[in-house]
Amino acid sequence: MKTVILFSGGLDSILAARIVSVCHPEAEALYFYNVFIPSSCREVIKEISLYTEKLNIPLKVFDISGEVVDLVKVPKYGHGVNLNPCIDCKILMFKKAGEYMENIKAKFIVSGDVLGERPMSQRKDIFNLIEKETGLTGLILRPLSAKLLKVTIPEEKGWIKRENLYAISGRSRKEQIGLAKEFGIDPYPAPAGGCLLTDPGFCRRLKDLLDFQPDFDKEEVSLLKIGRHFRISSLAKLIVPRNEKEEKELMAKRSTNFLEFIPSGIKGRFSLGVGNFGEEEIKTAVEIAAFYTQKDVEEKTIKVVRAREEKIIVAKPLSGEELKRYRI
Repeated sequence: MKTVILFSGGLDSILAARIVSVCHPEAEALYFYNVFIPSSCREVIKEISLYTEKLNIPLKVFDISGEVVDLVKVPKYGHGVNLNPCIDCKILMFKKAGEYMENIKAKFIVSGDVLGERPMSQRKDIFNLIEKETGLTGLILRPLSAKLLKVTIPEEKGWIKRENLYAISGRSRKEQIGLAKEFGIDPYPAPAGGCLLTDPGFCRRLKDLLDFQPDFDKEEVSLLKIGRHFRISSLAKLIVPRNEKEEKELMAKRSTNFLEFIPSGIKGRFSLGVGNFGEEEIKTAVEIAAFYTQKDVEEKTIKVVRAREEKIIVAKPLSGEELKRYRI
């Protein structure tokens, strides 16, 4: 019997997959990637496939970045503490899982949700709402908290025995850690912030994007993950990398749509200008970029590249206090 498992790669989803795959060896794990995940899709797949391979469960990956970006802009059920549309995102993933379930003729969906673990999206009323919105009433099994929830169709049909399920609730991971040891899952992933939409620093940048470029897409979001960001005007922003890795990532984003600010004859890092730059914006961007160059040089030379045009500008950097006016 085929089963679909929503797989995040966290301990809860690993345990849920382990519990169900023992009874249903035809289970398939689904991972929904989006641009608000800190790591790249390739990095995430490499990490979570370590667990699906141990469980002998095939892994299917879908990129839903565009749809999640749209949810962030106008979430039907609102944002969380920061800009996380957790309820809407859950509904989206279960809808996608439901479609996949029908395509492969699977019988039900499994989730690692733990009742009460997250205050916004892991409550009984939200579980009921998800079922209503997705048309999956009775078809979502949450093995870790199943004994605290109403009986599902898989249990009624005898596809899985309720006695093999659990009654875990709350934010403590003590019971999950105990299960991991019992199941021989070692090592297991440590809890981590899996979504940048819960990170206050990232959300300041995203709020800035919502305010000044409300029609943004996933490519603009990917830039928010790199470097330091400075709002120069309503139409112009500068991104300065913090290290060599970020500099390489930023350089990979170069195109004729962006301005490049390159230290000339001094140590410093490549910076990227995003948006529409007039002469005043370029002057300010150069002064910001100059701050992050070789400290023992009073006047800094910065090459500005716009499409195929180049200009050399010599400027004094802004002071640390002045810099704060522009930092997002």
